[in-house]
Amino acid sequence: MPIKTIIEILSAILILIGFELFNRRHIKAFTIMAIGQFLATIICIMASLWFLAFMHLVNFLMQIRGWYKWQQGAS
Repeated sequence: MPIKTIIEILSAILILIGFELFNRRHIKAFTIMAIGQFLATIICIMASLWFLAFMHLVNFLMQIRGWYKWQQGAS
């Protein structure tokens, strides 16, 4: 199995786990989702899917922003 396929599957699994953790209101969801979105960005760049890569990158940055906001609200 090619490495791109493995990364793509891992990315999808992490994003799905992130969504489930969001439903349960866990802060870990931001980290898991960010990693999944970053991996998806890399795969889209490797496949020359520039618009999708940009959208995954934006989602990655939104996860980091959400994590910081959650941290500020908790303290």
